[in-house]
Amino acid sequence: MRTTLLFGLAALTLGCGGNPCDEYADLKCECAETDEECDSYRLTYENADVEQQDECSAELDNAQAEAESCQEEDQEG
Repeated sequence: MRTTLLFGLAALTLGCGGNPCDEYADLKCECAETDEECDSYRLTYENADVEQQDECSAELDNAQAEAESCQEEDQEG
């Protein structure tokens, strides 16, 4: 349920011209082993410039696949 909500909110944000790095950071947090690692992702991409946003957009599919893999592992373990 949380994942569906996360992806739904991210899609809404992207549809409204939001920062793709916000979604990218959230997806990377799915596999983060510590809160500090997640916070680091969020701080890194918090005020992303246009170049960083382009990089985030290009990596969204990979980050989503990784996040789904981590969630499956969590459910199994």
